[in-house]
Amino acid sequence: MSANGVMTIRKGIQAEFVPMAAWVRQHSLFDLISNIGFFRKYVTGRAFRRWHKGVRRKNFKRVRQVVQSRLFAARSTFAGALREIQAAVAELQNVHFAWANPNHMYSLQEYGELQVQTREQKAKPALDSIVDKIQKVLERLCREVQAQAVLYQDSIRNASELEDITGVELFQGGGGRPRPMVVIKQEKLERAANYARVMDELSQLGIFVRLVDYLFVEGVMACAVAGVEGLLALLTVHKQQTDKQAKALFQVFVSFEPKGVAFSPNEAAILNELNANALEGIISVAQGAPRLLFMRGYAHLFEGKPSGLNTLNILRNMPHLTALRAAINQTVIDDFSAAREAVRELDIGYRKIWDFGRTWDPDAYAAQPRSLSEIRRDLVLQRNWKGSLDRMKTNMAIGCLQLDAKPLRAELAPITAAALERIKLLLLNMARQATLALLDDVTARVQMLSAHPTQLDEFVNYMVLHTAQLDDRKLLSSQAGQVDDMYESLAAHEQKVPTADQVKHDDLTEALAAFQVQLTEGKEFIADHKEEELTTLNANVTALNEELQGIIASLHTDKFVDAKLDPDEVTADLEALLQHISGLGEAQALYNQYLTLFEAPTDDLSTLMLAEKVANSRYQLWRSVRDFLEQSHAWTEEPILDDDGAVLLNVEMVRQEVEDYAAKAYKAAKANKDDPVVARLKDIIDDFKELLPLVEELGNPALQARHWHEIFDIIKADIPPTETGEGLGPFSIRHLLQYDLLEQLDKLQVVGAAASKEAALEKALIKMQSDWEGLTLRVVEYKDTETYVVGGTDEVQSLLDDQVVKTQAMRASPFIKPLEAGVTSWERLLLAAQELLDNWLTCQATWQYLEPIFSSPDIIKQMPEEGEKFIQVDTTWRDVMEAAHSTPNVLALAKDPERLIRLEEANKLLEEIQKGLAAYLELKRLAFPRFFFLSNDEILEVLSETKDPTRVQPHLKKCFEGIDKLQ
Repeated sequence: MSANGVMTIRKGIQAEFVPMAAWVRQHSLFDLISNIGFFRKYVTGRAFRRWHKGVRRKNFKRVRQVVQSRLFAARSTFAGALREIQAAVAELQNVHFAWANPNHMYSLQEYGELQVQTREQKAKPALDSIVDKIQKVLERLCREVQAQAVLYQDSIRNASELEDITGVELFQGGGGRPRPMVVIKQEKLERAANYARVMDELSQLGIFVRLVDYLFVEGVMACAVAGVEGLLALLTVHKQQTDKQAKALFQVFVSFEPKGVAFSPNEAAILNELNANALEGIISVAQGAPRLLFMRGYAHLFEGKPSGLNTLNILRNMPHLTALRAAINQTVIDDFSAAREAVRELDIGYRKIWDFGRTWDPDAYAAQPRSLSEIRRDLVLQRNWKGSLDRMKTNMAIGCLQLDAKPLRAELAPITAAALERIKLLLLNMARQATLALLDDVTARVQMLSAHPTQLDEFVNYMVLHTAQLDDRKLLSSQAGQVDDMYESLAAHEQKVPTADQVKHDDLTEALAAFQVQLTEGKEFIADHKEEELTTLNANVTALNEELQGIIASLHTDKFVDAKLDPDEVTADLEALLQHISGLGEAQALYNQYLTLFEAPTDDLSTLMLAEKVANSRYQLWRSVRDFLEQSHAWTEEPILDDDGAVLLNVEMVRQEVEDYAAKAYKAAKANKDDPVVARLKDIIDDFKELLPLVEELGNPALQARHWHEIFDIIKADIPPTETGEGLGPFSIRHLLQYDLLEQLDKLQVVGAAASKEAALEKALIKMQSDWEGLTLRVVEYKDTETYVVGGTDEVQSLLDDQVVKTQAMRASPFIKPLEAGVTSWERLLLAAQELLDNWLTCQATWQYLEPIFSSPDIIKQMPEEGEKFIQVDTTWRDVMEAAHSTPNVLALAKDPERLIRLEEANKLLEEIQKGLAAYLELKRLAFPRFFFLSNDEILEVLSETKDPTRVQPHLKKCFEGIDKLQ
């Protein structure tokens, strides 16, 4: 290297000069490239890769040699036995754990029995046979290996011989020449190698047995999987067949249930058979296969108890087998789903027959009246159903299911047959009964029409009968036609009719012909005798009207206008006369019907209506006289009081009755001014009206025993008491009239007015007392204090104020004396309740204000005297509220004076506590003047939380201007 450049000199190569500038550029590029990770580590990486490749090749060769030394197929001792065992294991391919003939249809029971038979009689014996073959090969191999090992072990005196490979033959043969050392060394090496090989093969016997067990287990599991695959193929093979007549695997019977179509066996039964019997049976066969690994003859080849493959766990956890099981289940589910769709046509077409068979009651059907059209409709329906059943599709192949509806058809066929037969018998019975009934009816009609009467009533009845028979002629013809239709329907449905029924049917035809003949003869008879009977009818009508005119004349004379007679006797005679007129009216109506039938003018009934009017008017007049006399006698002669001293007379009813009778008398007088009976009615009403004011006073319901004694003192009457002495004996108005009551009426009115006023006051008092019934204080829980407070008292306060005013007004009444004691006691109770409520609410308001304050231990420590007083008040308050909660009735609370005393004492203590609290807060404000900016509640909140300074934060704005919070 010089200032001009760099000279590169290499042996055997011409020297090369590089200018300094070019060399610097190359050196810079080399440094730049060397700083790149790939180029910087290139040489090291290439060396490592070459080393790694060599190590891998060496390891591969070593592993290959180990595999070759352990590969049984490459070792002559095991190769033959392994091929025999593989051939025996290959025979497992011909073993079937499950089998069924794809061209045969099975019932579920047959299929289950076939699978059990296949496993028990074919699969298990085949497995035992294969295991025997394998076992024989293994036993032969073990004997050979063990014999060779014994031979080599006997030929070796000790292990040091195998280690001597010097080539010196220590024991030479007798006459032979010595062998070369190379040959001796080679023999020793081969002998050592053979010994090592034999010992290794002896040690490999256990591994070989394990391998054979693995091969056998693998073959068994392959058989199990093949059995499951075969089962799946058997279930799905019919889906690929084009022959519609091919039979499926399972025979399934179709039947109807109330909620749909039923399959027997159903989906659950087939799935259970396939899973619990077929699939689990396959797994159980595989699990129960003999295991070479656990046989006693090979136990000496293993150290301890050998462990091998768990066939059951492998099969149950095998994804392929799980997928096959799911595919089998899904195939059955899909086939049943398709079967339900396929039998929907059966359900639609034949469900109505099945429902009919369940609900149809032949006796109820026969008991209910039915028309011929309904019977015909039902016969046609049953016949159509029978034809539909004959055409019923009874076999359908749906996947693995062969649907068989023959039992369903066998179940439904008797329903239609029995119903059809029963309906035909019912129709035959209906035809028989209709024939007999119609025959009897027509025969009776013929007999009635054959009689030709001559009396008026009978002749008219015959005319009516004849007309009715003419009207019924079409009806009879229709009924006869209906009977003919019944017998035609029976013939159409091949029902045999008994000979007796046919004879009656013929008799009916003859009777109808005789009926027509009698109608013609009756018409001629009526035409011949009509005029004669009409003359007799007119004479009867004239005689009836003359009798009615005589009755009208008698009502204005004789006893019916004599006012001195007994009203009871005259009223009874008039009732009998009205009944007789009613009978004449019925006869007159009957004669008018006859005249209408003869097409002659009818009577206008004017005479009858006049007789009824006059008789009713006279009867009502005499009846009013009789009834008023009876009523007035009852009002004046019967006792005024009942056994309890209450007035029996209803004054309002008496007054209304008198007014009603007076109105009747007034109307009668306007109609008959000179009628003496009307005058008598008016006189007796006027006589009673004179007594009416007295009756009204004595019938006052407000009269009590004291009022009656006052009345008796006024009229100087001596009314003895009852036998018990608790009340007055019976007396009537007529009894009291002997004491000149009418002259003392003014005094009686004064007593009655006073009684009414007293009764009004008593009623008001009772009303006030009843207003408190059920009225209670609303006692509610107060926050989390475990006590109560009084809720809204507006209703109670309003009622108290109102009743206190009313009670004071009652006491000022001049009529309060008899009730004064009760009213005074009531007023005292109301005032006590008012005072109790005022003290209660005052105590409650103060307690609610102070309770959260003295709930703080800090406040109690700073104000111990007030704290003790509040504890005393709090105890009193809780006791009072607990009692109020158990008995919240207002008046019951007011009757306890002790409760009022306790509340008054509590209010005094609360007043003292408030004064002490105000003084305490004033001291705190003087000690810290900024407390003047806070209210009492805010100061108490600050003072009650001395352990938590952060509670001061909300009040800093008021105490210190410009400060929001402190940290």
